[in-house]
Amino acid sequence: MSEQICVRCTIMRGGTSRAVFLSENHVPRDIEKRKHFILALFGSPDARQIDGLGGAEVLTSKCAIIGPSTRPDADVDYTFLQVGIADSTVSTEIICGNISSAVGPYAIEEGFVRWEEPITTVRVYNTNTDKIMLINVPVKDGHPLVEGDYVVDGVPGSGAEIQVDYSYTIGSSTGKLLPTDNVIDLIFIPSLNRNIEISIVDIATISAFFRAEDIGLTGIEKPNEITQEKIKVFEEIRQAVSDLCGLPKENFITPFTIAVAPSKSFKVFSTGKLVDAEEVDFVTRMTASGTIHKALSGAAASCVSVASQIPGTIVNQCTASVEQPRYIRVGHPSGVIKTYTDVASKNGEVMVNSVRFSRTARRIMEGYAYIRKSRL
Repeated sequence: MSEQICVRCTIMRGGTSRAVFLSENHVPRDIEKRKHFILALFGSPDARQIDGLGGAEVLTSKCAIIGPSTRPDADVDYTFLQVGIADSTVSTEIICGNISSAVGPYAIEEGFVRWEEPITTVRVYNTNTDKIMLINVPVKDGHPLVEGDYVVDGVPGSGAEIQVDYSYTIGSSTGKLLPTDNVIDLIFIPSLNRNIEISIVDIATISAFFRAEDIGLTGIEKPNEITQEKIKVFEEIRQAVSDLCGLPKENFITPFTIAVAPSKSFKVFSTGKLVDAEEVDFVTRMTASGTIHKALSGAAASCVSVASQIPGTIVNQCTASVEQPRYIRVGHPSGVIKTYTDVASKNGEVMVNSVRFSRTARRIMEGYAYIRKSRL
C-alpha cells in the first residue's frame, strides 16, 4: 500500500507572487482536513518548506482553489489561501491581487470560460471576500497570451498585460469603505507610549495607513533595514485597528498595515535601480505575516490608491496631486505599481467608480504532487 497520495496541480505566477493552483474537486471540503492537506502539500511548518512545494517566503507560499462558479454572475469560484511557512496556518483572509491576475488565464486554459479575441473577460467570484472581480485577459487562437511589452516591477522581463478590476470589492471585510466612518482615527501604540493617526479603508483588502515618520521611518527603507522593533509597531497597529473595527486579531494577517510618506527618490532593493521622486505619487512599506513585504500586493495597491483620493486621509495628505481619475503611482521596495483610480464624492458620500491595475501572469508547471499520508 502506498504511503503517499498524488494530486494534480498547476503552478502559476501572477505579478510578483507564485501559487499552487488546485481544482476544488481535488481538495477536501472539510476545513480542518483541507488545512492539513495544504500544509502537507506545501511542506509547512518548516522555514525552508523543503518537503513540499512552498517557496519559503510570503510571496511564494500561496494557494488558489478554483472551481465552476456557484453564482450566475460569475464564471469561476476562487478561494485564496495564504499558507504559513514556519507555522501551521492556512489563512483565507485576503484576496491577493497578484494571484487574482493568474486566475483569468487559468480559467481560460482549464475551459471554465468561453474565450474571445482579443480580450476575454473572466468573471471571478472570490469566496474570501464574497465579492466579484473582473479579469481581462489578452487571448489569441484560444490561448492566453504570455509575451508582451508590459513590465511589472519585481518580475524579470515583460509579458502580456492582464487587467484586474476590483471596483466591486468595497467593504470586503467590514461592509463599508470607511469602516469607522472617519478619514482619521487615533490609536494608542504601547511600544511608542503615545497615540498616532491612522486611516482605515476597506476595498479589496482592509488596510490601515499611517505616516512613516510617526514611527521613525522614512518610507524608503529596504526590507532588511526595518528592525524587528519597527515590525512590532506595525503589528501593534494591526491589532489596535482590529479592535477598532471589531475584527479578529489573533493568528490573522489583516488589516494590512502600510506606512506612507510623500514622494521621494529611492533604490529598488533587489537591483539598486534608482526610482526618481517624480516617478511616484507617494511611497509605501507594508508588513505581511510579520515580515516587511518585498513589493506591494495588488489588493493593497488598490486600497492605498483609493485612499489617496479620499480627502483628508493619511494617504491623501501624502499625495502631491489630487487630480482624478488617473493612474496612481505607488512606490514600494521593488519599484512602482500603477493603479487606475476614479473616486468621487456625492452628497458627502465617497463613491468608487473604478479601481484597476495590471499584472502579467503565466503557467509555469502542471503535473502531480505527492503528499505523505502520515501528514494527513
